[in-house]
Amino acid sequence: MSALTEALNRILHWLQQYSPNAISGFAPGLSLVEIETKLSQLPFRVSQEVYELYQCRNGNPYDGVFVYHRLLGLDSALECAATINESYWREVREQDGDPQYLFPVLDFDGEYFSVPGGDASSSHTPVFHIGCDDGSLSFAFTSLTNMMLAIAECYETGIYTHINGDLEVADVVRFGEIRRKYNPDTVAALYADGW
Repeated sequence: MSALTEALNRILHWLQQYSPNAISGFAPGLSLVEIETKLSQLPFRVSQEVYELYQCRNGNPYDGVFVYHRLLGLDSALECAATINESYWREVREQDGDPQYLFPVLDFDGEYFSVPGGDASSSHTPVFHIGCDDGSLSFAFTSLTNMMLAIAECYETGIYTHINGDLEVADVVRFGEIRRKYNPDTVAALYADGW
């Protein structure tokens, strides 16, 4: 079992124990053939981690599971990718020296965690946070695997909890420390309030 699948299973196990409503919304994973067929319509390639993620689960309608975001189903991710990869946004990112193509995997009201796309598929790629107001990018995680490892540890150590279906972050400073432990050289804080 890969580290990504193991981290996802740790998150799902925690949710099953402490927030069963949140886990009930996860759709079963897709076959590799289904994923390849759907992703073949993109003008770029995504990392192998994306394929693995969607083999494990194909979305969750509940906000607040992954750094208060929800896992997009693959069809929804493709729709969002079409929007965030319109020529205007690609040109802005290219001028800023950022990845031209992005593939969103997590969403919260138009704010995304996305992986860059390229000419060839690699084993893993960084994860960028896309701001909902201006489309600004922040280097948030070094890979989907390290993102999920950090999130799993946040659940298991009580930094993340679910109360009435909502994610609560008990200690934003500690969240930042754990995120940077797994993801060195990323932005100091994802959000203005320190986490």
